Amino acid sequence: MLDILLDTGGDYKISDTGDIILTQSVRQAIKIRLKWFLGEWRLGPLLGLDYWGTVLVKNPNLVKVRQAIRDEILSVEEVTGVNRVDLKADAAKRQLIVSYEAVTSEETFREEVKINV
Repeated sequence: MLDILLDTGGDYKISDTGDIILTQSVRQAIKIRLKWFLGEWRLGPLLGLDYWGTVLVKNPNLVKVRQAIRDEILSVEEVTGVNRVDLKADAAKRQLIVSYEAVTSEETFREEVKINV
């Protein structure tokens, strides 16, 4: 999937000549999917994870949360499998850290995505 390359801060990566850069990064596609809150995008209100109703609640069902995150990762076209999903909540920083291992036809990789509330 062709997308605009983002820098580490989530802004558009601009070349030295002032042009945007395109990418087919599976890692970036997963990161974007995991950072979408359900209903956040007006052009796709049914896209995203239900962080407010399912994940960021008192005593969440961790089995359901992991499955929802796994399903979201698998929704990226190039992903063929998800070997693991680990969650770590940091209440002081109001942050959820999602660590996962994804499989594509070309590679298996581990990544971490920080969801800030």
